[in-house]
Amino acid sequence: MDEFAALTHPGAREGDNQDVVGWDADRHLWFVADGMGGYQHGQDASRLVKETLLGEVGTVDLTAAVLKAHEAIRQAASRLEGDQRMGSTVVCAQISGEDCRIVWVGDSRAYLWRDQSLQRLTRDHSFVEALVESEPLSETQMRNHPNASVVLQTLGMGSPVPSDRSVPLHAGDWIILCSDGIPVELRDGEIAYILQSSANPQQAAQQLLDGALAKGGRDNTSVIVVQHGTRPVGGLKAQLARLDSAVVGWIAALAGVLLAAAVVVIVWRLRAGR
Repeated sequence: MDEFAALTHPGAREGDNQDVVGWDADRHLWFVADGMGGYQHGQDASRLVKETLLGEVGTVDLTAAVLKAHEAIRQAASRLEGDQRMGSTVVCAQISGEDCRIVWVGDSRAYLWRDQSLQRLTRDHSFVEALVESEPLSETQMRNHPNASVVLQTLGMGSPVPSDRSVPLHAGDWIILCSDGIPVELRDGEIAYILQSSANPQQAAQQLLDGALAKGGRDNTSVIVVQHGTRPVGGLKAQLARLDSAVVGWIAALAGVLLAAAVVVIVWRLRAGR
């Protein structure tokens, strides 16, 4: 069974938490959804995503389940009075054997943490990400862009096209899923620093959440950290282990040299005494 931790927090934003985290450990499925459309409607939208995914995954493909969640939100919105809108982002991860499939809509993200290196697995469905295709922007420029918060695809609105990718996993890999409350506050380098100092998924999830809240926590914040298999010794422990091995090797080599020298001296004295 893959070890994991899931946390969500309303942050400093007024109103109820519109984020949800969900999982089905038996089907090796985890997801984060971030609701939009006003406090109550956003909360309803993300709840519908959770209910639909847990009800459909295992009977239909993951992408099809995400699209069913889109339809469930759209139908719920059509029953509201006036021009009410409901929407939600979602990012899902499902592990099968040594492969992880990621499916997402919107700007909730997935990352891979492997061998002390962070890799983003998703590309936001956002105005800024679309702009990067024609106009290269630095991370700072993307974060400070006036349209940084504009999302181009959401469940429940328009005709979203879920993106997906498959990632071969190694033992000890971490998959991190999060709502935009994490990357809004933490740069990729800060996320990597937190993960490097975390001993397990529970500690990693808590420190990521605490780090985002410490930087302001301007939005609802959710994170799931999933560890695939057994994590190899990493970071400082790995360096110490390699150092210990090197020291042992040098000691052994030095001992061999000293022993050989002692033998030479003994033989020389024996011959000199004849």
